Amino acid sequence: MAALIGASMALGAAPQAAAQASSAPVALPVDPQEAGLTCFYSAVVTGGGKTEALAEASWFLFEIARQKTEAAPDTFFERLEEVAGLPPPNLDTLAADAPQLLPLCAGRYPQISSKRAITLPSDPFTRDMQCFALASYLAGMAESELEDAGESPFGQRVGALADRLSARLTEDRAKAAGITEPDAMQRQFGRSLRDIGPAGNPMKVLEACEAAAS
Repeated sequence: MAALIGASMALGAAPQAAAQASSAPVALPVDPQEAGLTCFYSAVVTGGGKTEALAEASWFLFEIARQKTEAAPDTFFERLEEVAGLPPPNLDTLAADAPQLLPLCAGRYPQISSKRAITLPSDPFTRDMQCFALASYLAGMAESELEDAGESPFGQRVGALADRLSARLTEDRAKAAGITEPDAMQRQFGRSLRDIGPAGNPMKVLEACEAAAS
C-alpha cells in the first residue's frame, strides 16, 4: 500500500512541469506498462487529488499487474505493489497533457468507463471474496493516503463494506471452498483482487458490491 501512495506523491512535481509541455500531438505510449502508468497518473491529476479519483485510477495499476501475472496469478499483489511504485513515463509534461490523455485512455481501455454494466460472480463465496479484496485494498489506500485511519467519508464507506464482508467470510465457508490454511486464504485474497479487475471501473464495482452485500 505504501508503494501506491508513494506513486501518487510523485505527482507533486507535475504542476511545476506544466510550462515544459511541448506542442507536439499527445499520444499514449505503445508499451502496455507505460500506457497504463500514463493513464493512471493522468486520471489522478485530473481528479484533483481526491481519494475517489485515486481509487478509480487504480484500475490501470490492476490491469498492468494482471497482465504481468498471467502465468503466476498468486504473485498479483506483489506485482501490483511494484507497479504502483513506478514513476509516470511523462512526468515533465504530465500536468499539461493529462486532460488530453484521458480521452485516449478511455478509447484504449473501455473497461474503465463508468457507464459499463458491472457483472459480479454468481457464486456467493467468490463474489464476497472479490468484493472483500477490493474494499480492503481501497480502505488501506484511503487510510494511507489521508492519514486519517479511514475517517474520511470514503474511508468509512469502504471500511464498512470490508468489515461486513469479513464477517461473512467465515472459516466454514472457506473450508467449503477448499481453503484450509491461512497462506491459502492470503493467496486467495490476491487472486480475488486480480480477478475483480476486469469487472470494470472500481467505483462502479464498489457500488455493485455494496448492493450485493446489503
